[in-house]
Amino acid sequence: MFRPALTLMTIRGIPIRLHISLLLVVPFLAITFATRDLPRLLRRLDIAPESLVLSPLGLGLALAVGIFVAVALHELGHALVARAQGGRVEAITLMVLGGVTEVDHEDATPAQEFWMAFAGPLVNLVLAGIAFPLSRLDGLVPDLSIGLRVMVVANLFLALFNLVPAFPLDGGRMLRAGLRAHLGVERATRIASAVGRLAGVGAVVYGLMQGQPMLAVVGAVVFLGASQERARVALPGRLLGLRARQAMIDRVARVYPTTSVEGVVRHLLMRGASAAVIAGPEGVLGVLLPEDLRRAAPQKTAAELLSGEALCTTPEAGLETVLMAIRTRRRPAVVMDAEGRIAGVVTLESVARIAALSQLSETLRVAARGRVRADRVD
Repeated sequence: MFRPALTLMTIRGIPIRLHISLLLVVPFLAITFATRDLPRLLRRLDIAPESLVLSPLGLGLALAVGIFVAVALHELGHALVARAQGGRVEAITLMVLGGVTEVDHEDATPAQEFWMAFAGPLVNLVLAGIAFPLSRLDGLVPDLSIGLRVMVVANLFLALFNLVPAFPLDGGRMLRAGLRAHLGVERATRIASAVGRLAGVGAVVYGLMQGQPMLAVVGAVVFLGASQERARVALPGRLLGLRARQAMIDRVARVYPTTSVEGVVRHLLMRGASAAVIAGPEGVLGVLLPEDLRRAAPQKTAAELLSGEALCTTPEAGLETVLMAIRTRRRPAVVMDAEGRIAGVVTLESVARIAALSQLSETLRVAARGRVRADRVD
C-alpha cells in the first residue's frame, strides 16, 4: 500500500517495512539532537562532553533509530492484538510521521477495537516504565544514561500524543469504540472524526502562529485522516438501491495467466482499458489494476501477481454488498453476466465514483424540491 518501502524484517509473519522518507528524517533527527538538544542535556546532567563514548552525531543517530524502534513496537502492539482477535495484518510501515499498521478487521466488536487501539500506547508506557529505573542506575556510561532518559521521554510522548481523543489517533479510535455500542459505527465515526478534524485545524493554526511547521503538518495529517475515515464509513449508506452494473468498469482487457506483465500492459493500452481480468480454461482467476503492474517485474506472469481466489459477482448484485466483499477480500470484483461472460470489474475507486454521483444527484433533487416549494409560496 505504502510505496516505495523496503521490507526490513518479518515478525510472526508480519512484514516490517521502512518507507524511504525515513532516509531523510532519521539524519535530520540525529543532527537536531546533536546540535540543539544534547548540549542542553549535558549541562542539565552535569556531564562533560568529552566523557561521551560516541560522537554527538553518532549518539544522535542511535537515538533516532531507537525512537523508530519504539514506533515499530507501538505498531506491533496493534498488529498482534488484531491478529489475536482474528483480524488479518498485511504489514507495518514506518514513515516520516510515525508508523501505520495495515489491518483488515472490519468485523471487530467495540471492545476489540478499543483494545486494538490501546495496545500501541500501552507498549510505549511499558517501554517508558522499563527505561526509567534503568536510567537511574549508578555506573552507567554517559551515553547509555542519556539514551535511556531520552527514551523515557520519547515513549511517554508517543503514548500521550496517541491517546489524544482525535481520530485517526489511537485515542480517537478508542473514543469511537466507546461510542459504537450506543450510537452505531456511522454516528460514532462521525463524532470521533469531528473531534479529529477540530484538533487537526487547531494544530495547524497553532503550529503556523508559533512557527512550528512540523506541528502544522501533523495537524493537517490528522484532519485529512479523520475526513477520509468519515467518508469511508459513510460510503455504504450512499449505495442503497445501487447495483454492481452501475459502478463497474466495462472496458477491461482479458488476458491469459501466462501473459507477462509487459504483455498485460500492452493489452490495456490496445483496448484503452483500466483493468485486466486474468482468465484461462479453468475460469476467471482474478484482476490486475495498473498499480499492481507498476511495481511488478516485467518478466513475471499475470498469474504470479495474483493471490487467493477471484471475487465474482452479478450485474444486479447490491453495490453495498459488493463493496463489503471487496473490502473483506481486498481485491476488485469481476462482474459476470447470466451466460458466464465477463461484463466488467468493480473497484473501490469505481464504487466511490458512483457514490459521489449518487450523492450529487440527491443534492440536486433536494435543491430542485426547494425551488419548487419557493415558487409555490411566491
